[in-house]
Amino acid sequence: MHSSLLRKRLNDLCDSISSTSESPTSSCPSTPPYSATWFESPQIDLRVMNNEHRQKVFELVIETFFRDEPLNKCLAFDLPNEPIEFVELVISIALEDQCSFVAIDIQTENIIGVILNIIKYRLPLTTINNNQDKFDIKNFQSEKLRFILSVLQHVHNNIDLFEEMNTDHLLHTVIIAIDAHYRGLRLTEKLIHASLERAKNEFNIKGAFTEATSLYSAKAFRKQGYQRYNEIIYIKYDSVRLASLVGEHDRCQLLAKQL
Repeated sequence: MHSSLLRKRLNDLCDSISSTSESPTSSCPSTPPYSATWFESPQIDLRVMNNEHRQKVFELVIETFFRDEPLNKCLAFDLPNEPIEFVELVISIALEDQCSFVAIDIQTENIIGVILNIIKYRLPLTTINNNQDKFDIKNFQSEKLRFILSVLQHVHNNIDLFEEMNTDHLLHTVIIAIDAHYRGLRLTEKLIHASLERAKNEFNIKGAFTEATSLYSAKAFRKQGYQRYNEIIYIKYDSVRLASLVGEHDRCQLLAKQL
């Protein structure tokens, strides 16, 4: 069903749509570039995320990603409380896996962007991986969060990316968040690129994937060579709860890349 020929046709279609609605690539998964004018581009350093970044990363994710991302906005998350357990879990595992990056404004030393990646493993059915088991949908108290996770699970549609890429571990980008004042600087693409280079060269990871929930995030990943393996249209998935998700942010795409 998901042959290379079908996938090529899907990606060609996506490219043709993107070319007719081209806009500057946002550094945030769900919002267009901030309309600020830089008299001089800020000096930005990308660093591997470590524990000293934890609190600032947590604040940035809550204040940007869960405010701006289309599914979160549509379901009207109770901020900052509702996503806390999920964000803390993702950050903790990302710190363990050591393949996530922060973007830092050198002049202010503020964290202005983050990409949270975790390493997913293909395991025998009899093997339990504690980290992966923690992401079981039923473990989360928030019904809205469980609903979103079910959407992300659905877009995989029984596609085995481990089989597709002939590997036992993959890099999974879960969250990208960029400070609104630094959008339009292509930070998302830079963070993705840095993550892929580290995954490939330091951890010998053979493939990467993400669930892109907006047009802007999908375009950023596609520019880094990701291909579309599947997609779901929000209004077809749930015509009541997701009725407002039409237009440019009308779908979730499963995107992946062989490294």
